[in-house]
Amino acid sequence: MDRLIYTALSAMQRSSERQAVTANNLANIETPGFRAEMAVMQQGYLVAPADGAALSTRVQAGGEMLHDLMRTGRAVMTNRPLDLMMEGGAWLAVADASGAEAYTRRGDLRFDSEGRLRTGAGEPVLGVDGTPVVVTAGAGAVRVATDGAIETQLAADQPWVEVARLKLVSPAPAELARGVDGLFRTATPLDADPLARVAAGTLELSNVEAAAVLVELIEQSRGFEIQTKLLTAAKDMDESTARLMRIES
Repeated sequence: MDRLIYTALSAMQRSSERQAVTANNLANIETPGFRAEMAVMQQGYLVAPADGAALSTRVQAGGEMLHDLMRTGRAVMTNRPLDLMMEGGAWLAVADASGAEAYTRRGDLRFDSEGRLRTGAGEPVLGVDGTPVVVTAGAGAVRVATDGAIETQLAADQPWVEVARLKLVSPAPAELARGVDGLFRTATPLDADPLARVAAGTLELSNVEAAAVLVELIEQSRGFEIQTKLLTAAKDMDESTARLMRIES
């Protein structure tokens, strides 16, 4: 009987984790460049202890988080010069809280009071040299070319001048690992991809589909309820068995 209870409890814990992932996806449905998470089951193995003891009969199934990196989000035209959509498999290099290089598809960029280019979440955007992009005050109009070049124009009759260049990379999806801050990283920093392109005035939204996520959340809630009923049934059967043993004795 305890095996049934243990199995139901394991299922409840995994179901709770899946609901948390789905709720997080739903909360970030309007976050530009957000990539949906997917919770899957991870197999477990009965491994013989080194001291020769018997195999454990209680191995709890684990959970693993995957990411939907291949499917792009919906593109929205904003006509804002600093709104960028990374095309194809391109990613934008930024600095995380510790200053290390990380990657994102979030393209709602802005300049802070000191002229540093940041994402909508506040991460400093890196240039091809690996340092944060800074544009001095008084540079005039600013635009971003399709190859990631940041250009300024002092006046309408003046030519556009390149002052910096975004670091765009094209990693393989298997190389990327999501951090708790929502940024993606690789084992070692990647080199800039000269063929990567961006579309200015366009913003890529989250690749989370609201209707699908709501259906998942309902299914997960029902699954959790079923496991709860299974625990109750196991408890009732255990009590019934105990009463029969008392009667027979």
